[in-house]
Order: sequence, then C-alpha cells, then structure tokens
Amino acid sequence: MVACRIAESSPNPAPRGRLSQVAFFLDDPRPLEELERLDPDRGWRELVRGERVWILKTFLHLRAAGLPVRLVDEAPREGLVVFHAKQRRSLERSLAATGQRSPECILAGVRADLRQPLIADFEILQNGRWAAPRRFAVPHWPQGGLRPRDPGRGERIVHVAFKGFAGNLAEPFRDPAWAEALAHRGLTWHVDAVPFAGLSTDEAALDWNDYSEVDLVVAVRPPNRGLWTSKPATKLVNAWRAGVPALLGPEWAYRELRRHPLDYLEVDSVEEALAAIDHLREHPGFYRAMVEHGSERAKEVTVEAVSARWAEVLFEQIPARVAADRGLARLRRWPLPVRALLRRARRLAELRPAR
Repeated sequence: MVACRIAESSPNPAPRGRLSQVAFFLDDPRPLEELERLDPDRGWRELVRGERVWILKTFLHLRAAGLPVRLVDEAPREGLVVFHAKQRRSLERSLAATGQRSPECILAGVRADLRQPLIADFEILQNGRWAAPRRFAVPHWPQGGLRPRDPGRGERIVHVAFKGFAGNLAEPFRDPAWAEALAHRGLTWHVDAVPFAGLSTDEAALDWNDYSEVDLVVAVRPPNRGLWTSKPATKLVNAWRAGVPALLGPEWAYRELRRHPLDYLEVDSVEEALAAIDHLREHPGFYRAMVEHGSERAKEVTVEAVSARWAEVLFEQIPARVAADRGLARLRRWPLPVRALLRRARRLAELRPAR
C-alpha cells in the first residue's frame, strides 16, 4: 500500500525556475473575478462539484497560504498548469486557440473519479492506490464551514446521518427497512444528500457542514470489487473533524488512512451496521474513545496540512521530476495529440499480462 503522506513542513517552499508560478485552469460559467472572491468556508456550497473543489478551492487555499498561484480560463504558454480531468477538452481547445503548446508548459491533471487524463505530464490522485513517479496522491480538502457535534450531547446516540451525493449510498440503506430498524431502537435516520446533476446540482439543499446534532455517520457505497480505488477519504476526514464516529463501507482510501481500530468501524451491510450501532450504544466508553481518537487524527488533515502537501507536490516534487526526467523532456517535444497516443500505448503495455 502506498500511503498518502501529508507534508509537515511550511506550505510556502521556495519556488523553482520557470515553474515558480502555478496556474489553475477552470472553465466555469461564472466570471473568474467572482469566483476568486469566494470564501471556502462561507461559500462552501459553491465548491461541491469536482472541478470547483480540486481547482477553485485549491487555488483559494493556496493563495491564502501565500503561494504564487493564479486562476485562469485560458491556457498559458509556459509554466505548470493544473486542470481537472473533466475539463480536459476545454483545456485542449484553449491550447489550440493559443497555438501549439510550448514544451515549457507542464500539465498536471487531477484524475478525481475519472479516467487518466492522457494529455497530462503528471497526475494528482485522491488516494495513494495508483501513486507512481509521475502520479502524486493529495488528500481531498476537508469540509468548509464545519459545525462540529455539540459536545454536550455526550455519548448518547439518537441521530444517524449520511452526508454525500445520493448515488453514493448503497441501496439497502435507502430501503425503508433500514430507517425502520433504527426507529425501533429509538434512532432517527437523516439523508443529507441530493442527486449529482453537474451544473444543475441543488447545492442549496445540502447541509454537509452541519454535524451539530449528528451522533453517528453511516456511509456505505454500492458494492465494488475494486474497493472504490478512485474515491477520497472525505467522509472519514470530516467525521474525525466533526467529533462523530463513522461506520464506513470497505474502501481503499479509508483503509489507507486506518492506523487503529478506533479510526472508524467498517461495515458492509445493514446487519453489520446495526450490530456496530448496538455495540456503541451498549459501550459508551468505546464511543467516547472513538471521538477522542478522531480528534487526534483530525490534526493530520487540516487545511494547513493539505496546503502543505499541495505545495510539496507543485513546487518541489514536480519541478524536480521535470528537471531529472529525460523521457518526459523528449515526450514534450511532440504535439499534444501524439503525446496522448503515446501515453495510451504505454498504459496498455502496463496493463498487458506478462507471459
């Protein structure tokens, strides 16, 4: 397992050479001048879609940390450009409009939940499962504007909640029988979710930041044999920071962060979830221990820590790779479509079984 290490150093390293400023490319209906004024805490509902989380929110936090970053909607001719895989075609059109990309322009693609953006020289991943010399794992940002659980609630368990997009909750937990089983125990079930609909997503209906009366988080995705290797550990991170124990499905990102049994309880069915809830209700000391342990783990995933990791990747690791990687230098001399084809061929060769 490749762990996603959080940098402990200052988030403001000395930039190197022509990569001393980083451009974050965003194709968005709203003017960039408006987006640049957003506050990641007060305006968190504006930052729930993938491209805004990974591009806009990252820009806002890194700018606040004093790093030399800028937000652009036209591809620059040189320097490091960070883009979201969903906006690969927009970036390609922008590059074509300004003339063929210069070898001095380095592309770092955020893969998120999508396929590898083959035009990218480097990739940013949501966890460490596919980390490699040109692929860097960077944690997802924690929830903005967080309202943690009211400590006055003590160890009592009354309100159980799911926070996420509706499609990320397994069918058995949408079935009325699940809510009825909780009601039989005197518990309520709250689904803080809307369907993901791209630009039409109803962010206003979400209260993802409010854990003030949440006693347990339950988040189990539909079954996936690959353990959802493209997903981040966001629900676990937010539960730690909110002071709420979490019951989570089997996923790579959660297991990657797991250091101790108190980190979270893994469940894969309604029956396992109910058994875990019964255990927590019968053992309030265990519930309290999970909350206290989570508050310690939360110190590893602050905005400052994630900013430091981004700074390490953008201003130290990628420039060092650019300087040392002769293969990358040769590849950048080819036109952009040819580079994508060469990367696709290399990817297929990596997937081909050895004889």
